[in-house]
Amino acid sequence: MTPPNRRSRGAFPISDEAWQALRDAASAAAYSTADDTVYELHLVLRTPGIFALYKADNPVPGLPMLDGFLKYVAFRQAMANVVARKPDLTNELLWQWNLALRQAGRWIDFPIPIRQEVLSPGITIYDCSVGLPVAEGCILYPAGAFFVCDGNLVSYPSQEKGPADQIALRRRSVEPIYRLIDLAGKLDTQSGGTKALDHRIYYTLSREYVFYFRGDRQGVEQLLNFAIQEDIGIGKKTTLGYGRIAAFRIDRAGCSATLGHSLNIAGMFRIALLKNIPYPELQRRCIKGSGAYAPAQIEVQQGQWKDILSPDEWSQTERLFGAREFALASPIETFDRYYPPYWLREGRTHVLRYGTLLLPR
Repeated sequence: MTPPNRRSRGAFPISDEAWQALRDAASAAAYSTADDTVYELHLVLRTPGIFALYKADNPVPGLPMLDGFLKYVAFRQAMANVVARKPDLTNELLWQWNLALRQAGRWIDFPIPIRQEVLSPGITIYDCSVGLPVAEGCILYPAGAFFVCDGNLVSYPSQEKGPADQIALRRRSVEPIYRLIDLAGKLDTQSGGTKALDHRIYYTLSREYVFYFRGDRQGVEQLLNFAIQEDIGIGKKTTLGYGRIAAFRIDRAGCSATLGHSLNIAGMFRIALLKNIPYPELQRRCIKGSGAYAPAQIEVQQGQWKDILSPDEWSQTERLFGAREFALASPIETFDRYYPPYWLREGRTHVLRYGTLLLPR
């Protein structure tokens, strides 16, 4: 038997039938997301989740993304539906996800039961926050390099517990999967696809997170129940058992905004940003609508003016961020995505990261 080339995809050819079946299953999903109610999803994990901010040896924990997780669960559910009808496509369906990881053109945008908000032409986000850790019954809100708990700035993880690096991840496999190799002194472990890696994954011991979202409550419940049934974890390294979901509940939230939260800190009236937002889009909304020094209009041509924000955008700003007018107080700028799939390098842009502080006017 002649082994395939080192990076040949011939061992796992693209199945157009499987890909089309997934596209048909995706187009068949429909949710009602017109409800303006803000819901609070309380997620309890059986095992700690790994939410790394970046794929590096960086002891800074990230926070889970609800929209990204539901996208994957929606894929798994669509795949289960197709397999139930066409069991002969099982292997091909499994490999389609791996192809999507490598070929952006093969990515299928599975619908999820979270409302989409169009901020401006070409910029759309899901109306849901990042996962907010719960420590000893207190929801922690990101605020700069710290978190806010009951009106106090605290470290997360706590200084006593700190991040855990319980496992050292070692890679001794090669690409592509199952490729036959010649072990007669030709395996290069110093570079390339056969490079031996010793990485540590830093993660927190939090097992409870809260998300705010607008959308189809029953649709979110159905996807999460499917994730529990199929033992689908949230976060990284779920195949090793991390991020398994134990239980969840969805209630009406006691707040009116999803992407911003007013911090109850004495002498520091601020709003914490709860999702990555494109920098130009948030900066565009940092204006005053009335009063002195209110640049509510811009000149598009000589003698012709237009409103910076339309009436709908003013109300959208208040609905999403919790204030009709605000200014940037402590921006956290980075280069990242604001829309799933978050792992794609394409689409990364200049964003204000969650934890950015806004000053309501």
